[in-house]
Amino acid sequence: MQLTETSANTPAKWEVVIASLAARQQASRDHVERLRTEKQTLALTAALDGGGDDRKRLAAINAELAKAALEGDDWQSAITSAENAKAKAEHVEAEAAERDRLAKIGVSMKRYRAEVLKIDRALAALVEHFTAATQCLDAAEALMTPTESQYARQLRTVFGPTLAAAHFGLGKYIELGSTARHIQDRQPFEEYARPRISGWVEGE
Repeated sequence: MQLTETSANTPAKWEVVIASLAARQQASRDHVERLRTEKQTLALTAALDGGGDDRKRLAAINAELAKAALEGDDWQSAITSAENAKAKAEHVEAEAAERDRLAKIGVSMKRYRAEVLKIDRALAALVEHFTAATQCLDAAEALMTPTESQYARQLRTVFGPTLAAAHFGLGKYIELGSTARHIQDRQPFEEYARPRISGWVEGE
């Protein structure tokens, strides 16, 4: 008995084939058992009576049993071939699943890298904004009296920006230090700066 692989070469397909072959193999075995039972009965009758018909039937049964023995080997060979084909299909399927898994990881990591590049650009832009803000503060403070500049000096610490970073959730991704633990004080940087500059920007 020959088995050929088809385009639908999947483990599920070979499961069906194996089950079908096993059922047919079992049917062959059951037939053999019936023949053997019949042979035992006829052998006794033929030995006692010497009937020609019984001897003919015995000869026919022996021929069927010999043929069934050969077919039994064929069934087992076919099942073994189907099991090997199933194992091969499982291997191919596993390799395809692994390629798909790695491809999906690659897609996600490429997207991650793209976001990381955006983070780098955003951080660089953030430094530019802080630099520009400091320059504006320098220009303003240069014209202030000592009394006026006391609030401006508070804006030169990292306290306000750190609280703002914590407020917007950066603490989940960046180590912000002990200052970020002032949970009740977390707020946007503009809100932190507002009372310290309100006298200069009223009306905006």
